[in-house]
Amino acid sequence: MRKAFVGSLLLSVLCAGCSSASEETLNGSSEQSTAGTANKAGSHIQHIQVGSQVLGRDMAVDVYLPPGYSDQQQYPVLYMLHGYGGNASTWFDWLDLDGAADRLIHEGKLQPIIIVSPDIARSFGINSIPGQGVNQGDVDEGLYETYLNEELVAYMDSHYRTLASRESRYIGGFSMGGYAALYLAMTHVEDYSKAGGHSAALWDYTDTDLYTGQRDWLYPTEELRRLRDPIWMASYKAKPQQGLEMYLDAGESDELAEKDEKLYDALKAGGYKVEWHLSEGGHDINYWSSQLDNYLLFYAKKR
Repeated sequence: MRKAFVGSLLLSVLCAGCSSASEETLNGSSEQSTAGTANKAGSHIQHIQVGSQVLGRDMAVDVYLPPGYSDQQQYPVLYMLHGYGGNASTWFDWLDLDGAADRLIHEGKLQPIIIVSPDIARSFGINSIPGQGVNQGDVDEGLYETYLNEELVAYMDSHYRTLASRESRYIGGFSMGGYAALYLAMTHVEDYSKAGGHSAALWDYTDTDLYTGQRDWLYPTEELRRLRDPIWMASYKAKPQQGLEMYLDAGESDELAEKDEKLYDALKAGGYKVEWHLSEGGHDINYWSSQLDNYLLFYAKKR
């Protein structure tokens, strides 16, 4: 059985070739790196390291700062999580999310926004401990949920000019990162107002499930499945009082599309505000690249 949760050979090649972000090793408390790249539109990508106490190491993070970024202004912040085998640079280096953001901001369609792309390894964004599930060597265990939702958010809010409120904080991702974004937003609804699952890695325990080793590691017991499976979470969690807006999409030829649509049905039945988009394409870089405008406008369309 294939072990990487990637839906095509193209994505396998993409992730195998993802280059590491420019890094600056930090001593003691985390500090911003000055390493970064500016583009013609005047935006800037910083390659930083954020120290994590719960993971016991520095974690790579790429941060997109919009054109005209200023200490005199505050910005909404979007956390975008990569797929299996990707890294902190995948959204920018391979999908050109920064280019799409630059263009939409220039056209007056998108609010200037900070975009944060952290390395989440092969963790699915959860808190896991060795022995909790059977790790076949294809996942990374550790307190990634705590790192992402507590340490990283706190770091960004203290080091950048973010609007540090639920209303201005969004999270999304593709494939494995789509699962992680949905899980984190539904578990910590007090922290995010919008969430996107783009070709999210989901399972419904039918014969069409893929990568069942990863499924069984995520959900080794019925109780953990109840706590971690977005489809199950949608069926028993009451509609969030604060209101959580959700965006689900997949390519028509993506084998995960039926799973994602099943989540959409469960969310609708659970009273969530959610939209579903099925478009031409598969589980690959070409599909996600074609959807970047739709993703960004969902998160931060200029009113």
